[in-house]
Order: sequence, then structure tokens, then C-alpha cells
Amino acid sequence: MGNPFVEYDDIIMLLEPKDIASTVTLSGYIDLKTVQGGGFLVVFGAVTSTTATDTMVITMNSATAYGATEEAMSFSYRLSGALGTNTWGAVTTCASTGVTIDPANDDNKMVWIEIDPADIQAQNEDARYINLTFTDTPDMEACLVSVVAIVRPRYKQTTYISVTASASA
Repeated sequence: MGNPFVEYDDIIMLLEPKDIASTVTLSGYIDLKTVQGGGFLVVFGAVTSTTATDTMVITMNSATAYGATEEAMSFSYRLSGALGTNTWGAVTTCASTGVTIDPANDDNKMVWIEIDPADIQAQNEDARYINLTFTDTPDMEACLVSVVAIVRPRYKQTTYISVTASASA
């Protein structure tokens, strides 16, 4: 039996729930320095559009320093089932161009994006910071979304080592 006050994942809100329709939006950064693994949990509320071709694209980016030029990364993700279910689709790998969310089929769903520091650094050996970018087509009427990072620290302890990034990091 483990001690739940010592053995835990670090949970960080990186994007507050908000409507990001027709706006390129960035989540906060995660500093990979002390991260063993984890993921981004992207929660979508209402995603609506009157144009059938509208989409939301999620890309994962890495940077070598806070605020440095970002590089889009390939990643693995899973899309949840419908609201009120506990089903998840298969693990899918996408290119650095990201995963596309379709307003007609994917509102009120969640996306789990895996954080694998070894895979990220295989693509960008100097990568230290990662975040998500949300880009939609300009006719989107509503796109309610929030992002939570759930990370496993390399060294568990009673006080979290910060994995959030800032200009002073």
C-alpha cells in the first residue's frame, strides 16, 4: 500500500475553460526537466460551426528555452467517446501537422495527448519545454476548451517540483 500524499501525479491547469473560436490559442508550457511521462488532457465543450469544412487542429510544440522558437512535434493521442461514457478510441500517432477535431463529431469529447520525454527529445534533442497550439478555421462559431497537464515526476516527493515554465526558468 502506497502513501497517496507522496506518490502522486502533478496536475496543472494550462488553459482555463474558454471559447477560442477563430483565435489561434496557446496553452501554457510544461518544463520537461523533471518529467518522466504523462499527458495533456484536452477537454472540449460545445464545438459548433455552420460550415461543414471547419475544423480545429491541435499541435504539440517543443522549444529549447522558454519563449524560444517552437518546433511542431509528432505525438500519440486518444479521442474519448461521447459525453457520459468512459470509452476511448485507439492510440493514434499523428504527424507534426497535428490532430484535427471535427465540430460535427467531436464536441463534448476529450483528447489525451501522451507526453513521452524520450520521444520528444528524439525529435528535438534539445527540447525542454512543450505546449499545445489550437488553430481553427475562421468560421467556427464556438469552441469551448480547456487543457490540464497530468505529469509523472521523475522523483516523487511530498512537495511538487514545478514543471510549469516562466521567463525566469
